[in-house]
Amino acid sequence: MVIIRRRKYEAEQAINDLEARGFEVISPLKQQNPQSEVLHNLSFDKRRFKVEDFSSPWIAKLRRIEE
Repeated sequence: MVIIRRRKYEAEQAINDLEARGFEVISPLKQQNPQSEVLHNLSFDKRRFKVEDFSSPWIAKLRRIEE
């Protein structure tokens, strides 16, 4: 099962709820692509990488514990 949430506290709450129901974390909580670099064209044909911070989702993977 994959947990995807926009806010970190929502993802943490979802993980805690699922762990109480018998799931275990396979892949820890991490933010997908926290920053993206975009090639930005400037005047006089100069090019520079511009860092843009996008609101990336938080992702974790869980699986049900087999008893």
